[in-house]
Amino acid sequence: MLPSTVNVFGDVMVSTCPVCFTPITDDWIVYSNAKYHKACFTCCKCKRVIGSKETLKNKGGLKTCVDCAKKDDPSIGETKVCHGCDKDIDKAWVIGMEKKWHSECFKCCECNRVIDPKEKFYKVEVDGKKVPKCTDCKVTKGMEDLSTKEKKCAGCEKDIDNAWVVALNAFWHHGCFKCSHCDREIDSKESFNTNLGKPVCMGCNNDHFRKKCLVCAKPIAGTSLIYKEASYHHACVNCFICGDALKRVTTKKSGS
Repeated sequence: MLPSTVNVFGDVMVSTCPVCFTPITDDWIVYSNAKYHKACFTCCKCKRVIGSKETLKNKGGLKTCVDCAKKDDPSIGETKVCHGCDKDIDKAWVIGMEKKWHSECFKCCECNRVIDPKEKFYKVEVDGKKVPKCTDCKVTKGMEDLSTKEKKCAGCEKDIDNAWVVALNAFWHHGCFKCSHCDREIDSKESFNTNLGKPVCMGCNNDHFRKKCLVCAKPIAGTSLIYKEASYHHACVNCFICGDALKRVTTKKSGS
């Protein structure tokens, strides 16, 4: 809110109430660098005068008393308790699984990594309490036979103590889950392919393992045109007379 306008009456400088636009000579309230008549400092919903010591909610310049604000959000004015540690929340918090948490308490129940509520995670139950589990630690469908108690890395064959990646029906250290061709570490959230049962990043998959178009020499994803054992993009095969793309050609799914 902008500060109150200052007017000069005689030799005295007085402020103007931003609600009624009349001079303020006595009994005022200062809020957000502006002076108000006490009678003008009211709730935008019930029009009740808000006392100088009352808590209020200010949204878009509209002031709402606690009683009206609670009708919209019953949790206003109540003590906030972290769902993770069961301790009071003084300042900032995050909302996860419709509960309030300290940001450092909203973490994976397996590897203890702090989870951003905006990222994908799974809701599981531990000792009767709903807690989050990160995507790296979640044993996905078809992998229920994996033991989560004794984990060995499929890359280095050493025990895994805390954080890990689940991929290719096995557990991996984050640093061990890397491309078998370029040795680059593969992020657990990025796409990858396989070659001889080992992970391959998409860059190496496109450069070394996908068929390439004989015309443009770029990798072929999806279907391709096959002629005399050579592969072509649909858009790269044109009639040399009219320049139109050839349509009546048998297509074949390219290997990856």
